[in-house]
Amino acid sequence: MQERPTLGAKVNEALAAGGLEYKAGTLDVRHLIDVLVYDVGLDAIRKAVVHPLSGLKVVPYMGCMLPRPDYQHRWSDHEHPTELDDLLRALGADVIDYPLTTSCCGGHMTQIGPETAFELIRRLISDADERGAHLMATVCPMCQMNIDAYQNETNHFFHTNYHMPVLFFTQLMGLAFGKDPGELGIGLELVSARNALANIGIEVPVTQEPTAPRKKDEGLPMPRRWTKHEGRKEAGEMSGKRSPGSMSVTAGRTSQAQWMSLMSQTGLLKSLGGRA
Repeated sequence: MQERPTLGAKVNEALAAGGLEYKAGTLDVRHLIDVLVYDVGLDAIRKAVVHPLSGLKVVPYMGCMLPRPDYQHRWSDHEHPTELDDLLRALGADVIDYPLTTSCCGGHMTQIGPETAFELIRRLISDADERGAHLMATVCPMCQMNIDAYQNETNHFFHTNYHMPVLFFTQLMGLAFGKDPGELGIGLELVSARNALANIGIEVPVTQEPTAPRKKDEGLPMPRRWTKHEGRKEAGEMSGKRSPGSMSVTAGRTSQAQWMSLMSQTGLLKSLGGRA
């Protein structure tokens, strides 16, 4: 908004509808690791350590988005930043040099181009494995999710058998500060960190296998195909003839009146200008 005043004016025009305003440059957005390293300080962090992570071989994975672009020159180097390395060393961990620290994890490519995403994930975990890492430490939720949730699919795709746990740097801080692993959410990861943490005498609690949340019954019905045995009237016939293979209006024989009611309740009808 500072660099593009016209865009800034449009943003503030939209914000004004809610009685809000933003003056460009007045908000300083910082990542937690930036605050910890440069405001709290590594000396203070070392003093808080009661269970050093000595013996835990960790690769520091910053991800591609945090250090780049570095307009305000926050990081030691936007291609090979050392802040995560320094923090992990302050916790007592054995930090392994990791040239891929700012390489991409694939982001949302798991949804739009899985083969590309699997290759990016494979590169990260295979390099960490070859360097003898017990686990990866990351600062990014997207990176953690991709490496953890899609590692099994990546193994299946490449016929490999990697087992590389990935934890947040804050979880490792908690362990070094003497927190209980269960309190830190350790044990809920899909690629278990149990064996990795056993190297430093930390026992990970046994947890239930994650299950998918139950879908809510309410909400708009989803389309489905007609069967040749279903009558048009039961599904709320629209104008004109409908072939047996065409799409019905709903997933559960919702009438046109019911559909209109649902659209009205969710605001969709208003967005269409009352048309149906």
